[in-house]
Amino acid sequence: MIKFKILTAISLLLLSSTALSGGINVEKVSDHLHILSGKEYETNIGLIAIEGGLVLIDPMPGNTQLSQLNSKIRSISEKPITFILNTHAHSDHSGGNEFFKKQGGKLVESTSNLDGFAHIKVKSHSAIDNIYYFEKSNTIFVGDVFDTSWHPTFYAGGTKGFNEAIDAILNLGDDQTLIVPGHGAPASKLSLLEFRKNTLEWINKIRELQQKGWDVERIMGDTQAKDILEKFNMNNESPFLPYKAFKRFIERTISVIENEKGM
Repeated sequence: MIKFKILTAISLLLLSSTALSGGINVEKVSDHLHILSGKEYETNIGLIAIEGGLVLIDPMPGNTQLSQLNSKIRSISEKPITFILNTHAHSDHSGGNEFFKKQGGKLVESTSNLDGFAHIKVKSHSAIDNIYYFEKSNTIFVGDVFDTSWHPTFYAGGTKGFNEAIDAILNLGDDQTLIVPGHGAPASKLSLLEFRKNTLEWINKIRELQQKGWDVERIMGDTQAKDILEKFNMNNESPFLPYKAFKRFIERTISVIENEKGM
């Protein structure tokens, strides 16, 4: 029953999204929270109403869409943007910082001065990944620790950092918590658990084939490896990954495995 309720809530959320003019998509999660995104990067951008202002998370719809994003924000709320948060420093999540600082927003990392927020630092996708939980809407912004539109990118923290990051996310909220990935559709904790299972299965398979002495090209042709990869293809794209991206994913996974051998 809990799983059904979560999936129903997520389905309603996706159905309520509205593709607005200017290429900015808006999803209303609650009276306090909207999720916005642009076509260029498809980064999930959080817009959270707090007393006296707005909190903006990962403000980057695309370099040419910042003014359009600002216009959409103004159409949702007349409150000023008071705080800017980044789940990590990569430009597709932080590229709009300077623009919105000029609009009056203050870039912060800690949420100690923000009521109803929890903040945890992990190391998985990047050297510093910030996890933000907003209690009023029971929603967690996890950045690229979790992605429902692409393969996992656990390169900074390796297997250990990835597992610790997933555990940190799971320890926030409850079974009904909505998880907002860096890119792709919002999901449930059940989906996050499946993502972890598939990621660890991928790492173990690449490790197994590497230990057999297989090179990258041969691994790319392995049926089981390709089957695991398809588990991340939530949008049923064909092909899911271009040749270069598939090859790079294997190479970077091998790099993580090699680094972990010496630890």
